[in-house]
Amino acid sequence: MIKAIAFDYGGVIEVTEWDLAQEIADYLQITRDVWYNAYYSLSHLWSISGDNGEEVYAAVAKKLNASEIQISQVLDLKEKNKKAKKINRELIEIIKDLKNKNYKICLLSNYSAELRKKLTEKELIDLFDEVVISGEVGYQKPHPKIFEILLKNLEISGNELVFIDDSKQSLLGAENIGYIPLLFTNNEKLKKDLSEVL
Repeated sequence: MIKAIAFDYGGVIEVTEWDLAQEIADYLQITRDVWYNAYYSLSHLWSISGDNGEEVYAAVAKKLNASEIQISQVLDLKEKNKKAKKINRELIEIIKDLKNKNYKICLLSNYSAELRKKLTEKELIDLFDEVVISGEVGYQKPHPKIFEILLKNLEISGNELVFIDDSKQSLLGAENIGYIPLLFTNNEKLKKDLSEVL
């Protein structure tokens, strides 16, 4: 029986109307997967070590042999994306409904430790029964340890958890941990997916 539902933050709760990874990939004339693979190999610098996002994006572009001009353009795209971010208000209503049905609601995010402050400022922190952030615990998704921390804090087993993320990479290993993975693409699909698993 499902007892808890965990949500990623970036790309699920906080969204933009455009795909930054695709924009950067198009600009660098590479595939989205090539960008993401390089990004995931270095994202721990931001989500665990505490470097800022600009440093990480510059490091990823550099790893992909981008020129200084290209690195500057990648950072401009990231800044444009930052300004376009907004809270997925429809999803907040879905979360409130799930909370009213007595599911434990959690946040599980690869993010710097600044996220907790951001959640408080945006008055979202009280939505969650548990918040696990990579920058606070020292592990990032899909590492099993970050899921172990969440499950232990919730006092549930893996098969009692649904986890929603917009990245396939973050959902790798779900079968080993036991949780039900749902790939987020939009609110309508999520509602349909949740109705099938709950």
